[in-house]
Amino acid sequence: MKPIKTIYLINKSHTDIGFTDYQDICFRQHGEFIDQAMDLMEETHDYPDGARFRWVCEATGPLMRYLEKASDKQIDRFRHWHDKGDMEVTAMMYPHFTQAFTIEQLARSLYPVRELRDRYGFKVDTADQSDVTGVSWMFADLLSEIGVDFLTMSINEHRALAPQPRPGAFWWEGPSGGRVLVWNGYHYLFARSVVRIGDWRFVDRFLPKAIADLEANPAYPFDFLFAESTHPTRVDNGPPDRRMPEFVKKWNEEGRTPRIEMVTARDWKRILRDNLPDDLPVLRGDWTDWWVNGYASSAFEYGINRASHELMSSTETMESWLRLKGKSTWTPERADYAHGQIILGDELAWGAYSAQAAPGSLFSRSQWNKKANTIYTGAMETHDMLARAANGLADTVSDRGPEGVFNLSDLDPREAYPESGSDEVMVINPLPWSRNVIVEEPEIRGNTAPDGMLDMFFPKGVPWGGERPITPIKRVEGEVPGFGYAFLKLADKPAHDDIATAPGVIENAHYRLRIDEKTGALAELFDKDLQHDFAGEYRGWGVGEYVYEWIDSDKGRESQFKLDFSREDAGLRFTDAPYRYETPTEVTVHEPEIYEGRASIKVDIKARGIVTASCTYALEPRRKVVEIDWLLDKEDVLDPESVVIAFPFNMGSPEFRFDMGGVPSAPHADQIPGAVRDYFPIQRWASVSDGERGVVLASIEAPLVQLGGITSTEWNRDHFDPEAPAIMAWPLNNHWEVNFKASQEGEIPIRYRLTTHAGPTDDVMASRFAAEQVVVPIVLRDRVRTGEASGQYIAVDEAAAVLVNAKPGESEDTIVLRIQNLQNEGQNAGVKILAGSPRSAQRVSAIETAPEADLPLSDGRFEIALKPLEIATVAVRLG
Repeated sequence: MKPIKTIYLINKSHTDIGFTDYQDICFRQHGEFIDQAMDLMEETHDYPDGARFRWVCEATGPLMRYLEKASDKQIDRFRHWHDKGDMEVTAMMYPHFTQAFTIEQLARSLYPVRELRDRYGFKVDTADQSDVTGVSWMFADLLSEIGVDFLTMSINEHRALAPQPRPGAFWWEGPSGGRVLVWNGYHYLFARSVVRIGDWRFVDRFLPKAIADLEANPAYPFDFLFAESTHPTRVDNGPPDRRMPEFVKKWNEEGRTPRIEMVTARDWKRILRDNLPDDLPVLRGDWTDWWVNGYASSAFEYGINRASHELMSSTETMESWLRLKGKSTWTPERADYAHGQIILGDELAWGAYSAQAAPGSLFSRSQWNKKANTIYTGAMETHDMLARAANGLADTVSDRGPEGVFNLSDLDPREAYPESGSDEVMVINPLPWSRNVIVEEPEIRGNTAPDGMLDMFFPKGVPWGGERPITPIKRVEGEVPGFGYAFLKLADKPAHDDIATAPGVIENAHYRLRIDEKTGALAELFDKDLQHDFAGEYRGWGVGEYVYEWIDSDKGRESQFKLDFSREDAGLRFTDAPYRYETPTEVTVHEPEIYEGRASIKVDIKARGIVTASCTYALEPRRKVVEIDWLLDKEDVLDPESVVIAFPFNMGSPEFRFDMGGVPSAPHADQIPGAVRDYFPIQRWASVSDGERGVVLASIEAPLVQLGGITSTEWNRDHFDPEAPAIMAWPLNNHWEVNFKASQEGEIPIRYRLTTHAGPTDDVMASRFAAEQVVVPIVLRDRVRTGEASGQYIAVDEAAAVLVNAKPGESEDTIVLRIQNLQNEGQNAGVKILAGSPRSAQRVSAIETAPEADLPLSDGRFEIALKPLEIATVAVRLG
């Protein structure tokens, strides 16, 4: 326990793109704040050290927009104050990044750091995450890799809890061993709004107690306090507080204690490093964010953004192949825009602070429509880029079929849309391993609208183009090489001699599924290979069952959490909210059917919270995959609610794993203390095993799961004690009282895929299984082949336990590979470039700078050594 001698203040605007103002206006405001901050720097430049105004640009997203539009005079002015140490640039794009972001998104979010350094000459070696209650584990590796060695956090415990000690410092270690120094600080409102520094009316009432409490804390080893300061009224998206430098100057001149100094994050880092105790703890694990439950407030739109993640990756993979052949039209500017929209779609500044209090207001609706527009724009930009890449790739090995003629009903449909003469479909595999696929021939459209979306993604039966031939659905099976393509014969229909049906039953070579007529769930999930029925129960609920949760209380959301910012922990948390759970009131199980080799059985239900809903269970021939496709016609409900899809399994004592932020992880064991354990965001999969057998569940649209039972408001941050071998998928809720949508309605698809296995979960198997469920093969029709029946552009060693993504490099003569080690042990992975003329391979940073090592390249092949769970970036330069 030491007397607090100094208070160090960071001044900034907390970045919330939305919430307080329309998103476009927020961006404009943050640019204005930079100019206002520089005005204050000029006005106070002769103040005593510590009272001179300093400013921290919290996020590169708004900063880059400012710099792109700034005049030379503005940039020179910014550089002047930056070089003097009064204007700081930090590394994170936005302050609300969560485990929902893909690894590629996380890396791309740091690309502005390269531009800030290379184009403007700014120093960037600190990162700031405000408000949000966690940060993806991968950032511990990524930040350290690009030379950012300090992260300051100022968590808002609104509907959350914070790690302890707080305030305090620790080393944070990433999955592959990267480390950053972390300051786990007070809420970003602490200085100005909690202890009222800057306001002579209140500071003597509130500050002394906070200082006394900190001095009395035996776990706090420092004689100083760090605190962030925002505007007292506009606490989010607020301007510089002009009163603060005058306050600090007068405070210090009067000899008050503790002394107050205005600093930047870099100053903060230096002071902290100079005073670190020798026994500073090292925390290894994910800092899982409590606020990820907000994604379930907009299940349809968020499902679109998750699809954009995968389709953008497929797009860039194909563009990298085109670059190998000298045919790519990919540009960094176009990619930056599309990625930027997808990133903003994921960023948790979701909507207005009035979203629940006044959901029908102009302010709330405009905010949500702008957010949704960001998601839809990202999706449409992605589809356009995907169509260009796929067609461009197909043009290198085939000719396009004849164009259709817009038919004004005066032509025979077959005359308006003549046959191409092709008896094949072209199938592109964006994954690095060979896949046996079953795909559907797209509907004939003859290159009519839309040009920016492949036929396979456009809904069937849309009448644009006039009368067209009715295209029968044809499904084709065949092998497609990894990172390559194949032309599959339309005559090669899937053999389905293992498919069978009976009333309420479908089966294939691996599974027998039987539907419970009362619940619509799986009464039997029998694995024929393991001779085990995996169908279990939890609270009487079965596998795939719809469960509706509501709160039987007039207090509504406040029966879960009551916000009170006057409390140190921001509010009251309740574990005894009167939740009620209801399952379907009416179930109709339809006759099973076999269509084009696929066995399916549809269940219609009526239940609380929906107008109606249906679930289709399906099996493909010889595939060890169970498909569970829900389509909810959601009722508009403003009261707090949730939808759960139950997945309880018949197993012993459970062990869970999942890909948290893309990294294979275990709950609790791979999380830092204080991170949320009530629910988890998954990138692609979650699994449960009892050591003898297990299940891997892949989620296509919805990221949230509760593991071990219903746990969504246990406020658990210190332990993980699963009640049952159950994965409770949690696709919908509206629990928040601000920011997120108050209700959601209309048709919402929620799809899951599962497979069973012997023994404990294998991360490599689980990752590959899930990738095959969410990364769709790209299918093009009416392509007349001019080259080989199949081809491959990049080959990854079959024995390598890795995921690999490819993209065009920022330099026009490179492609970039992200190589992820899926194992918790080191390995070597070999990659061979089969197309083009590679002349060098270099290991580079995640932002494609700072070559770390040349990798010997022989006949287009290189090998890279990977640390456990490491993600390496390799730039291949072309001749």
